[in-house]
Amino acid sequence: MYVSNSRLPHVLPPSAYWSLESSQSENKVLLTKGWHLVGTTVELSQSGDFLTCQLLGIPIQVRNFDGQLSALSNVCAHRHCLITRLTSGRSSKMKCQYHGWEYDKTGRTQQIPVAKDFAPLDRERTQLAEYRVSTCGKLVFVSLAGDGPLLVDFLGDFFAVCSERFGQGWEPFLNEDAEHECNWKVPVEGTLEAYHVPQVHPSTFGTFPQEAKTSHVLGSNHTTLSTRLPFGASSKLDGIFQWLEARFLRLMGRIPTADYRHHHCFPNVLFSFTDAVSLCQCLVPTGPESCRSIVRQFGYVGKSRGPRRWIARIWGRLAARITKRILAEDRALFKSVQQGLRNSTHEGMLGRCEERIHAFQVYVDREVKVFVPEVKTQEVFLCRPFCDDQGLES
Repeated sequence: MYVSNSRLPHVLPPSAYWSLESSQSENKVLLTKGWHLVGTTVELSQSGDFLTCQLLGIPIQVRNFDGQLSALSNVCAHRHCLITRLTSGRSSKMKCQYHGWEYDKTGRTQQIPVAKDFAPLDRERTQLAEYRVSTCGKLVFVSLAGDGPLLVDFLGDFFAVCSERFGQGWEPFLNEDAEHECNWKVPVEGTLEAYHVPQVHPSTFGTFPQEAKTSHVLGSNHTTLSTRLPFGASSKLDGIFQWLEARFLRLMGRIPTADYRHHHCFPNVLFSFTDAVSLCQCLVPTGPESCRSIVRQFGYVGKSRGPRRWIARIWGRLAARITKRILAEDRALFKSVQQGLRNSTHEGMLGRCEERIHAFQVYVDREVKVFVPEVKTQEVFLCRPFCDDQGLES
């Protein structure tokens, strides 16, 4: 059942999705102190393996130094070149592609060609910035804040669930990084409601789940949806998926439940789970009206060997293909949503089924505040109909 008894206001104005001031405030207040998915330990399993990305405009290299993961600036201290332009790879040294300066796991310079030409060298000033890196199961996260919450605190009670669902007995089958022409909150909010399903996913889901079999938990820094698959009688592909997943689980010696759960850890980390599929998605802004999506999906393989292992991997690849199709269907709408936000003359509204978006917007509004005009004072009051006994933490 839903928590709300009536429709809800759209707390954030359209300008919150395109203004430079809003974007800068969100980066500073919300996203810098958070944790961002960058990859998996499978991608960083060998010494010398590395991944690179930009987090809030900062080039980062996450690297395996003899079994220890380090997250360092990917910009050389010598002449400011990116140490590597590759998004992933393996090399024996963290060596700059321009002049060959080398760095260790703490970011300190190691070997410098013709080092005598740079004497005396202040190694403290040439040390690369180091960022916090942590794992949950096989997922790898990086935080830009030196003194923010630990990953276990950031994920809260969900840390144990993720450790299990992305841990032993689960393997990655989908690694997808994509650029979107929209504000980062657009795809986040798109995952928080199924109201768009009949229009956007007619052949994959068909219809959204009925309220009677749906449960919402609305927290102060997270929300969760729980329901059962398939979403509805007209969800043809969804129904086939659920039937195949049940057959696969019984073959693997597990009891299918048909449960589906979607969890949002504010501000930008999302998880979804079926009995045999675990997905993590992180949305990172690359500008006021652009963002990057990092998706890692795991499938259940258990301790299977031989033919069962082969079947588990076929299942994992099939589930990944379905997920890619669903993500592509959503992605086709993002640019249109962004263009609408740029030109809207309406405040917007949210239905009862979209109350997880409302809880997220209340969080952003509370934490950032920069784009809330005075005329919205009463509306902000009206948009807080939840109390502890309704599922929203104070």
